[in-house]
Amino acid sequence: MMSKKASNCAICDNSNRASICAVCVNYRLNEYNSLLKSLKNHRDLLYSKLNELIAAKGKADDQLNWRVRQSEKLTNLKEKLRRSKEQLAQGKVKIERVSHELKVKYGVLKSARGTLEKNRVEKLEKFYPNLICTQSLGHMAITSERLHKQSVVIKQICKLFPQRRVHLDEERRDGSSGQYDLICSARLPRGLDPHSVPTEELAASLGYMVQLLNLVVHNLAAPALHNSGFAGSCSRIWQRDSYWDARPSSRSNEYPLFIPRQNYCSTCGDNSWTDKSSSNFGVASMESERRPHLDSINSFNYSSASPHTVETHKDLQKGISLLKKSVACVTTYCYNSLCLDVPTESSTFEAFSKLLATLSSTREVRSVFSLKMACSRYNLLCFLLIYELDFI
Repeated sequence: MMSKKASNCAICDNSNRASICAVCVNYRLNEYNSLLKSLKNHRDLLYSKLNELIAAKGKADDQLNWRVRQSEKLTNLKEKLRRSKEQLAQGKVKIERVSHELKVKYGVLKSARGTLEKNRVEKLEKFYPNLICTQSLGHMAITSERLHKQSVVIKQICKLFPQRRVHLDEERRDGSSGQYDLICSARLPRGLDPHSVPTEELAASLGYMVQLLNLVVHNLAAPALHNSGFAGSCSRIWQRDSYWDARPSSRSNEYPLFIPRQNYCSTCGDNSWTDKSSSNFGVASMESERRPHLDSINSFNYSSASPHTVETHKDLQKGISLLKKSVACVTTYCYNSLCLDVPTESSTFEAFSKLLATLSSTREVRSVFSLKMACSRYNLLCFLLIYELDFI
């Protein structure tokens, strides 16, 4: 049976039943509601404490897991270091063993090479002394004759294209003074400045230098760094497309060695002076034009010049640079072949002129040749002397 509960209602109290009237029911409901609220608050408090404990437990577990992982990494690194040290020690031992084996093999090879060289010398001394002597003397005679004919040809070329360096003490009408390199009485430009000499003289001197360079390269069998086409005062120079193709790789890689006439430079692009199809090398007229010099000795003014004139000036500078590089290449090659030092204090064209003067002198060429062949002659005479002593 249900216990009788206190109530202000007499009916509910006497009937010994649950609350029947509205007042008792509301009273009981309010009690239950209050009890539920207190239990709910207590539950929420317990939940918050439990969440705090779970969060603290998670942080502790994370720290523990981190320590375990770091300990495992440290252990792996120590093991890896140990294996690396073992591999290093094994590698050092292997390298030392291989080095020792190589030294032994090199010693054997050196001994075998010495024996072979000795046997070769003995065979040559025994079977081919006369042949070697004859061939060496013949080679020396042929080389001497070749150098003599080469000096004669170079002397004739130097007469056709005389070069010299002059110093202008007094200023000329065109404003030029100082030192200049001359070829056929035409001044060559200073450095890469095409306006250091008048236009007609610039085109003529560069054309002479192109023809002279082509003749020297052909007769001396020297390497040509760039290809050049001689066309009088309208010559050009370019970098060849490949070893087999002497043509320029593109139109932009072909550079002039002259300044076109001003009225022609101002024409449209279809008739530009870089057109290869022109029979006059892209110039409207090969005839010289009697006009005042527009290019003074002063530096080129980029600000007041038109874009086409600036481009023409840069292309001309590039052409002069390529020509000087070609001349320097031939000069260095020939000086090295003669076992002589290249003059360091001379300009590019002056060093080239000195080289041609040396090559055109038969006496100087033979003196250089005698110095080169002195060692080979000495070795040959020693060989013949040893052979004659053995024969006696």
